[in-house]
Amino acid sequence: MKKLFFVLATLIVIQNSHAQFQLGIKGGVNVSKIYTNEGSFKNNFNESLDTKTGYSFGVFTRFGKKLYLQPEVMFATKGGKIDVVPLGGGSPVSVNIKTSNIDIPVLIGYKLFNRLRINAGPVASIKINEDGKFLDELRAVTANPDEAFEKSTFGYQAGVGIKLLGFDIDLRKDGSLSDVSSKQFDGNQFSQRLSGWQLTIGRKII
Repeated sequence: MKKLFFVLATLIVIQNSHAQFQLGIKGGVNVSKIYTNEGSFKNNFNESLDTKTGYSFGVFTRFGKKLYLQPEVMFATKGGKIDVVPLGGGSPVSVNIKTSNIDIPVLIGYKLFNRLRINAGPVASIKINEDGKFLDELRAVTANPDEAFEKSTFGYQAGVGIKLLGFDIDLRKDGSLSDVSSKQFDGNQFSQRLSGWQLTIGRKII
């Protein structure tokens, strides 16, 4: 599937090498939640499907007219919540999870009626920071975890866009293709995946 995508992307670039090129800036909000496979930690951590709101901003380029290729570089904050059961027992306490990432989507899109767009493609995500609260909870139940989340992961984005008053407005589904956290702590497997939505507004500058 990855090979097919990159072949299509290469063909689009070649086909549109002398066609329209755009450069723009964009920003918006992310609404996400975390799905958890607690493994042996199910007595300590439980899935909470409450959503968390973050933000994203960055730049995009677009090659082509009707059929186009759109690489982006975005700074994005995402996360969710996990219900943590205190070691001494008692009612679960919700812990907010937050990560800061550099997201690099490479999308293939198609324009409809000169205003509407559909697009989809893979996203490489590089973690640059993670909230220490969840890591503190892990330290309470396992020996010396160095980090809670993977340094880099792969996901996907797919959605629709519209051009309105000179602005590009996009709504996309944002999901994981690999675990954002997949750790072996003291022989215990613990993994998480991220899912959510992204709403952005952008403006062409070139």
